[in-house]
Amino acid sequence: MVKANLVKDNLMGDKIGVFFGTLAPMHIGHQAEIYKAAALNDGVVVITSGYTGDRGDQIGLPVEKRFRYLREAFNDEKSIKVDYINEDDIPQMPNGWQEWTDRLVKTIKRNIKNPNAHITLYTGEADYKSMLEKLLPNDGHWSVSLMDRTILKVSATAVRKDPLGNWDYINRVFRRHFAKKILVVGAPQTGKSTLTRRLARTSNSPFSLEFSRAYQEKSNVFDSELLLKDYTRIIQGQYDANSAEINSPANNGLTFFDTDAMVTMAETRAWLPDEDAAKLKALFDNTIGEEELDLILVIPPAVAVMNGADEARTKLFDQHLWQVIEDYGFDDKAVLLDRVGGADDPAGYYARYLQALEIIEKRVGVNLTKV
Repeated sequence: MVKANLVKDNLMGDKIGVFFGTLAPMHIGHQAEIYKAAALNDGVVVITSGYTGDRGDQIGLPVEKRFRYLREAFNDEKSIKVDYINEDDIPQMPNGWQEWTDRLVKTIKRNIKNPNAHITLYTGEADYKSMLEKLLPNDGHWSVSLMDRTILKVSATAVRKDPLGNWDYINRVFRRHFAKKILVVGAPQTGKSTLTRRLARTSNSPFSLEFSRAYQEKSNVFDSELLLKDYTRIIQGQYDANSAEINSPANNGLTFFDTDAMVTMAETRAWLPDEDAAKLKALFDNTIGEEELDLILVIPPAVAVMNGADEARTKLFDQHLWQVIEDYGFDDKAVLLDRVGGADDPAGYYARYLQALEIIEKRVGVNLTKV
């Protein structure tokens, strides 16, 4: 089944540009060439091409996902239309040139209205230009333009090797794929919201707030009064809050989350009747399955107890939290913030802050003390 841009008509005009490539990911060099093609033509077809196991797929960006990101990236550009070529059923290069070119021609034609339009393909590879000029239809409607690659500030290969080091070059829509996601969790009254905020601001990174707190304040309900329907809204609300920070223009490669669906699941296991908690499992499975976390910082329950929280209730929550983390395969991402403070830091807040910075550097590869 051929997918289409839902809100765009086929391109009109006598001159159509075509920009193609792996685009894994798209960076500002690609954008510059696409905008150049748009300025020189009546419209541009942007085509991402690839196969299962290609360099994009190897980093979690299969061609279908790249196609979706590109559609979003150019959604507000009426003269730019996006499509893709899945190469799984044709020989891989350099053996599949004729099959690939035939598919390229079909892909272009299904995105334009004028069958007699002049088509200019833009490529940065001299070998591609030579091959395409041999294989494209010999009807006078096709030409190939060689881009000046010296104006490209970065390559997709460099971005894949070091996304954070090349962050400014990555297209904003594609940035969500490379963002490092750090979750801070713990029982109520452990200071997780404060720690989340301070870690994020140390690196000028975006951070989410705990949705359930705002929800409960607005609804004027206590923890003990939350019902099944409340947890359904909290699960989705927290996921949306975390996603908003990943997609935020402020995302500089690091994002911090104050709570997530795993925390909410631990709460339901600890405090909801088993029958009600079981009804939420499908929603939890789907939501947690979407969370591609890089690091989970866990504040121990002793902090909450020291701050006056009910010890039995707090320990029960903590037990369920660790079990949920293990159940969903995130135990290798979770680290306990267990550092004890000195005489001037009896609650250990500063000690855990410093410990968190060290763990982020070790696990994520970012030294926040030098940001």
